[in-house]
Amino acid sequence: MIVLNINHINYRQLLQDLSTALQIPYQQQDFLTLSAPSGEGVIKTISLFDELQVLLVDACFNERMITIRERSDNRYFILHFDDVFIKDTATLKVDDEQLQKSNTRHSVARLTSNIFVNTEELPANLHIKSVKVLFNEKWLKKYMDMDANDDVLQRYLSLKTESFDIEQLDAEYLRLMDELWTVQKDDPLQNIFLQNRVTLLIERFFTRLYSKTNLLEGKFNLSSEVINGLIKVEHELVNDFSKLPPTIDEFSKLISMSSTKLKKSFKSMYGDSIYSYYQKQRLQKANELLLTGKYSVKQAAQAVGYTNVANFTLAFKKQFNKAPENSLEENA
Repeated sequence: MIVLNINHINYRQLLQDLSTALQIPYQQQDFLTLSAPSGEGVIKTISLFDELQVLLVDACFNERMITIRERSDNRYFILHFDDVFIKDTATLKVDDEQLQKSNTRHSVARLTSNIFVNTEELPANLHIKSVKVLFNEKWLKKYMDMDANDDVLQRYLSLKTESFDIEQLDAEYLRLMDELWTVQKDDPLQNIFLQNRVTLLIERFFTRLYSKTNLLEGKFNLSSEVINGLIKVEHELVNDFSKLPPTIDEFSKLISMSSTKLKKSFKSMYGDSIYSYYQKQRLQKANELLLTGKYSVKQAAQAVGYTNVANFTLAFKKQFNKAPENSLEENA
């Protein structure tokens, strides 16, 4: 069994600690390669901004692993983007609260902070694909214009393990995660590309977090069964904008709920009707695509299901108070 007690915020130090625990060589580089008998795969660290580090994991450990991040007065946050197929049992703990997962695909984005003790207990032979972004209060304020004591952020963190399944990874999250691995080390634009993708991941998480304010603040009286059903509906609704979303009747059958109750409960939880929420989220995705610099306005419109660019432009202006072309210019 591997046990890592982490009391620092240096991902290179984490690679050093891991190499020591596994008894494998580490040359003080930005990556660690696993091989038999320890496991297989690669763990890589990236430093992009001041006060922000990224850890990329695509690896399988042959031993059970426990990582413990201790509480600290020097506050920082970690955004976890995890895509893991769990066969045995994995346990996630925040202080004395715990969440166990088994025989499932754990594919979520979640935020943790060192205001609590955070523990992960992972079974042996688990293939982990993960992006972990570590940043402090200063970075959060400077680049996201967010205060660490923001009400929504504090409410989310106070939910502890209850918050871990709120934000499921959709195709866009998974695409951005994969692209972090594709950049070539000798590419002169490497850092610009990586900064862009990491920023899009972070912005996507926080934008979608704020769209779920009612869920975080508990401004509804819904059973846990209904809440889990609505989370499933929301995931299906925004999973693939290139095709038409399911109908209300199809959603009703999906979670065995009447259409009337579904519409009322969804609005109570997410603060918007189902298709108004869908419209806002697909335009948000279109904006993200434009900011990558890889899509023209027409291509972004088509990617989120618009066949008429003029209609897309009108809807985009209404939501963002700017033309789609302005997002392209921001990337230039």
